[in-house]
Amino acid sequence: MSLEQLYIWQAEIAFYCPHLGYWQVLNIAMYSLGIMLARHCAPSRVSEKLGVIGKPMSVQRRLERFIDNMRIDVRVTCQAWTRWVIGQLGSESVILLVDETHLGECLSVMVVGLAYRGCCIPLAWWCYSPHAWPMKQVDLIKELLGWTAAGIPEGCIPMIEADRGIGCSSALVQVVMTMKWYFLFRVQKQCRFRTRNGKVHRMADMIKPGERWSGRGEVFKKAGWIPATIHLIWLPGYAEPWCLITNCPDLSGDEYATRYWQEAGFRDLKSDGWQWQTSRIVTPDHADRLLLVMAIAYALALVAGSIALADPNTFPVLKLSTSRTPFSVFRLGLRLLDYLATRLHLILFAFSTGLHDALLPIPSPPALKSVGA
Repeated sequence: MSLEQLYIWQAEIAFYCPHLGYWQVLNIAMYSLGIMLARHCAPSRVSEKLGVIGKPMSVQRRLERFIDNMRIDVRVTCQAWTRWVIGQLGSESVILLVDETHLGECLSVMVVGLAYRGCCIPLAWWCYSPHAWPMKQVDLIKELLGWTAAGIPEGCIPMIEADRGIGCSSALVQVVMTMKWYFLFRVQKQCRFRTRNGKVHRMADMIKPGERWSGRGEVFKKAGWIPATIHLIWLPGYAEPWCLITNCPDLSGDEYATRYWQEAGFRDLKSDGWQWQTSRIVTPDHADRLLLVMAIAYALALVAGSIALADPNTFPVLKLSTSRTPFSVFRLGLRLLDYLATRLHLILFAFSTGLHDALLPIPSPPALKSVGA
């Protein structure tokens, strides 16, 4: 990495995050680029790849001071980051994935991320001790969704997806409906719904292995029965059915497979990429700032992978024996970074321009219309 590349990236961050100071932006640029080069997020490891800045021990202390900088407003930065990412990499149909991840027994993190080409880019997050929740789960998700809402383009109606540990909540359904967004939630198989003729059924009793069923009804009796479309899917190989609820009538239910992308994204941030689990940074407010630079580095790597897919002749890093790549977009991005070596500025330029013409289509729901129960 050269100083020129660093300053190019610093200027991009400063443009999209005008609330940050000069040195804050420079440190974010240093740290995010260093993570990509080191394949690690710990300051001690990242500093070894930033020799152009200074001696490793000096750079390490600088990165540690950034992690400790309480003046960085994570909420405002997440809002700016959401606006930047969706503006450059999003589509007309934005899919937001919500889930919690853990670093052992030391740290828990609730994350709202953008589904992107088999991966998930963190947009808003809240780190906390597993034994000290900052607020009730639904209230926490509502807060994070509010952060991302500030970056959603006008006229765009996001789709929120969550698994049954989070999505089986009438309160969360009502939060999303109040925001006039769409939801596609998996609920527990013993969840009951009421058909239009007034009959009440347990969802798991309505379907057998190898079958699928869709219909209109109402769910969550204790909440006064909330209207929803129900999709029950039990495909071969599934241990149990998907019991899905949504307020978007245009979905088939198969779109729920996108939710797995967040699991892949967590793995990329950890053992497959930035080694988050070995960072030893588990103080919640410190982890908030670490996740910021990891998310930025992750998005850059995904842009690099998209470049490799869009132009495999110019960037021959696929080495395929079939037409289907065995590598994720993230892994392809890391391979392209190695291939380009000193030409990192090409990827920085691609991220800043959005790459809308070069990117392959992104799986998304059909054109979404007005929100309705």
